[in-house]
Amino acid sequence: MARSDEAEAFSAAVYDAVQQIPYGKVTSYGHIAKLIGTPQRPRQVGICLKHLSQEPDAHFNHNNVPWQRVINSKGIVSPRYERLWT
Repeated sequence: MARSDEAEAFSAAVYDAVQQIPYGKVTSYGHIAKLIGTPQRPRQVGICLKHLSQEPDAHFNHNNVPWQRVINSKGIVSPRYERLWT
């Protein structure tokens, strides 16, 4: 299914913001949502990161967007990513 232009723009804004997180620092889904002007959408930030491409040819992908620097409201990386580390 093709994504809407709005969804593409939102995802790109999320990925751009996450790329700005310095090495050794973390932030939250809520903070990213505030930074991109949609403070009411932290869950959608998490969904964007969940669906981050693992294809190396993709403009935004698992290797160039430091998704592991974004934590949930409990202060941890969401459990769905733990499988990637084991």
